[in-house]
Amino acid sequence: MNTNTITAEQLEKAVRAIEADPLNLPGEVADWVRQSPTLSELRVHWLALQDEPPDHPLAPAGYFRDLPGRVLRKLPARQVVRHRFHPALWAAAAALMLAIGTGGFWAGKANRAPLVEAQVQDSDPAKDLPVADAPFQEKDDVMVQIQNLSPEEIQRIADKIRKGN
Repeated sequence: MNTNTITAEQLEKAVRAIEADPLNLPGEVADWVRQSPTLSELRVHWLALQDEPPDHPLAPAGYFRDLPGRVLRKLPARQVVRHRFHPALWAAAAALMLAIGTGGFWAGKANRAPLVEAQVQDSDPAKDLPVADAPFQEKDDVMVQIQNLSPEEIQRIADKIRKGN
């Protein structure tokens, strides 16, 4: 008989009997407890609750701290497989990495675009001076050109601006 064949009335009667006296069960309830793992577990839990007074902790000190170790000791030992690689394998891996690194370095060096070298030209000092009628060139920044002007040229430009407004 399992818990699926026990009716709700029988289950209630068994629970009341377990709560009343879990050690001295009536014959009919004792048979149900023997046949049903759920009722048997309920009886064990009820007995465990009655063993200790309510103010006493149910687990001893350090129980939960030591629990993982106790569980691991009960499990079958697992063999640790250590892979020891032959030194030749390590040497081959190092040589492969060295070859890839060196090849990548030389491939990058071979595909580099040629550097453009500056050519020295004879500079005409007259080209460097701003033209009097057009002190600003479109390609130059205005602030850079103002800094390159002499104080007399700046005064002349300022006078032109005042007369124009």
